[in-house]
Amino acid sequence: MLLRSHAAHAAHTPWLDDLRTTLRSVGRFATSAWRNAVTRRELAELDDRMLADIGVTRAAVLREMDRFPWDASPRNSRPQRETGPSLVQRVDAMWQRHRSRQRIAELDAHALKDIGVSFTEAEAEANKPFWRA
Repeated sequence: MLLRSHAAHAAHTPWLDDLRTTLRSVGRFATSAWRNAVTRRELAELDDRMLADIGVTRAAVLREMDRFPWDASPRNSRPQRETGPSLVQRVDAMWQRHRSRQRIAELDAHALKDIGVSFTEAEAEANKPFWRA
């Protein structure tokens, strides 16, 4: 009886699944940071001949040692190609569009005439969703 009620209770606690997922994620993050720290330390212990064999300079090893253990992003000497606006920039642009469309909807006929926009054009712009340019 106790096992059945415990199982039924566990089925109704989605926060426990979220906690397990979070703990697994933290564990993977900590393991990755630990591996980075150990690998960088071992790399620093190699002599110059061994570093030359793998195509790494002492200066590159010292730069690598200055990084945080959780920083696992690759460091390229070549500039990366342009990938477009970041997520933050895209969200900011959508927010600005939303605010502009709200302001257009609030303008009266005289203000619309001053900026050279008809009521129909202003209404069409104000009714567009924020994600559409």
